[in-house]
Amino acid sequence: MTTESITIREARSDTDYHRAYPVIRQLIPDLDMQTYAQRVFVARATGYRMFIAEAGEDLVGLIGMVPNHNIHDGFVTYIEHVVVDRKHRGKGYGVKLLEFAEARALEDGCGLLQLDTEEGARVDNLYLKNGYRRTGSYFSKALRG
Repeated sequence: MTTESITIREARSDTDYHRAYPVIRQLIPDLDMQTYAQRVFVARATGYRMFIAEAGEDLVGLIGMVPNHNIHDGFVTYIEHVVVDRKHRGKGYGVKLLEFAEARALEDGCGLLQLDTEEGARVDNLYLKNGYRRTGSYFSKALRG
């Protein structure tokens, strides 16, 4: 595994979020630009933060994080997604993004990260190899057709 030097920084401009769209679509292929823009607008207003990883001029990956307070665990940072651009996978960028999230959560005074994946997701090993443990199941129910 060869990891090129990367810079991870917060996406702050419309240009940053526009650049991230093709990478997000690798995770959510049916996400159209208008829906993405609407969701980003609302998510940012409710605490969502996207951080982009760049190697030179290339956006190689991103991570979305949301601070959350709940009764069960107290203050947690929820990792909404980790996506490495398919042309840059296998270079250790996913690990770097997770390490960044851990450091950022600790800086914010948070001692617990949470995330979920789809059943049997290929990335489960990424999380397990990096100290995450499976703690439950994730359920969902569509309320509209």
